[in-house]
Amino acid sequence: MDQMRGYFLRRRGAISVVGLVAIALFTAHALSSLVFSVLGLAPSSPQWGLALTLGSFLAIAGAAAGLQSRLPQRLARLISGAFSVALLGFYTVGQLTGQQAVWAITGAVLGLMVGGGLGFVSGSGFWRVAIALTSGLCAYGAAFGFGSWTLAAIGVQRWGLALGLGLLTGLYLWFTRQALGMAYRQWCDRAK
Repeated sequence: MDQMRGYFLRRRGAISVVGLVAIALFTAHALSSLVFSVLGLAPSSPQWGLALTLGSFLAIAGAAAGLQSRLPQRLARLISGAFSVALLGFYTVGQLTGQQAVWAITGAVLGLMVGGGLGFVSGSGFWRVAIALTSGLCAYGAAFGFGSWTLAAIGVQRWGLALGLGLLTGLYLWFTRQALGMAYRQWCDRAK
């Protein structure tokens, strides 16, 4: 009986690893597509609102994930889960509907509710690790965006803006480290 239990626990662990790798790859692809699509936009562009919305969602998800050790755990998971899954919902539904804005926004709203629900109810286990992982990748996406905008500000010699964006880049790299460290610790706790 103990051999069967050990076999199923090892198999469940392997399936969880495959699931987390798939989630990480999909999240990285979705976020890179979204971030690269708005990097070249200027405030005068008609899509500038999209850049601000994307940056806000990445910043909120990344900050909540990076501050998990300083915020109430459930609140941090709720916020980071809601905003990171909202981004994934926006991307997925937008791609499935041929990038129709109304449907993409609907996907973001549904992702906000699903991610918030998962973040709120996940006490431990797979979904808690998955939310920490996706939120950490959101923090990295925000750091990448801020870093790119820092280089653009340096290029036009806007030193104050470059300094502010550079500090945000460093902060979000720290948030990324915190969030991915939290995902690792939660995975280790889950394996015990």
